[in-house]
Amino acid sequence: MIFVTGATGFLGSHLLHDLVVLERPVRALYRNKEKLDFVRRIFSYYHADADRLMNRIDWVQGDILDYYNLVECMKGINQVYHCAGVVSFNNKDKRKLFDINVLGTANVVNACLAQSGIRLCHVSSIATLGDSQDGNPVDENNLWNHGSTVSPYAFSKFRGEMEVWRGIFEGLNAVIVNPSVIIGPGIWFKSGSDLYRQIRKGLKYYPAGTSGFVDVRDVVHVMITLADSEISQERFIISAENRTHREIINCIAESMHQPIPVRTLTPVQISLICQFEKLRSLLTGKPPRVSKTSMQSANAITAYSNRKLMDAISVNFIPIKESVTFSSRMIELL
Repeated sequence: MIFVTGATGFLGSHLLHDLVVLERPVRALYRNKEKLDFVRRIFSYYHADADRLMNRIDWVQGDILDYYNLVECMKGINQVYHCAGVVSFNNKDKRKLFDINVLGTANVVNACLAQSGIRLCHVSSIATLGDSQDGNPVDENNLWNHGSTVSPYAFSKFRGEMEVWRGIFEGLNAVIVNPSVIIGPGIWFKSGSDLYRQIRKGLKYYPAGTSGFVDVRDVVHVMITLADSEISQERFIISAENRTHREIINCIAESMHQPIPVRTLTPVQISLICQFEKLRSLLTGKPPRVSKTSMQSANAITAYSNRKLMDAISVNFIPIKESVTFSSRMIELL
């Protein structure tokens, strides 16, 4: 049987869908029943009878911060997909980032080690990779460097990945994936929702950066393929294309029949936006929609290599334009 953490999240719910369609026996961890509605919504993008698929999953309530609960949940398990994690660029979330992304991952690793025959697929991030030193795309050999500009999120994901490597050195059978920016149906209800609303209202500016992008369906396909393979003690970047943020935003705007932004955000504008969001957060108590760290990330020019992955398994990546169009169309239908 397969065990999935973070099952009610964006990536976890898509993974659950494919595992159920493949008729794999699945046990899924959830914290709040309300979050099951998001999974049902994801399933409904692909099937008319989402409830039937939901009922084929062995749902267990728990928390990755509860080690003993994890051990109980993993009885009879031979594969674990660790998708649980927190994504935040808000400095106020440092404690939460450390608890979930580091301590939670340590608990998952230790629970896997407590029982024989378990194989782990851990979802890390491109945030754990170092910068390119020679102008070539970043690959798995680029070592991560902790500096003053590193976000709490990147630091927590790096520490979490180190827990998996620690487990590997202790005998854990594991593989690690480092997805780039993931796009797919349902993403707009998560971290991308503000961007979607801004584009719908008529976004006029775009950040100048470049990053890697990949369809959520491709990430899930790669995860299942790697977990079923004999490959172990390796990590793989999952990225389909390197695109500018302007290209992605333009694609979203076009799919929504909205005007495309025509101006680049200047450093002065970025500073003013960050100051405004900080003030808005203080007055309303709501987290800032952007931060200095997130804006720096959006303006960074970085490319990622998928060569190692392509040499290891067969992947026909979905074109990013097709992914963006499909994702936008799904939200318009709701």
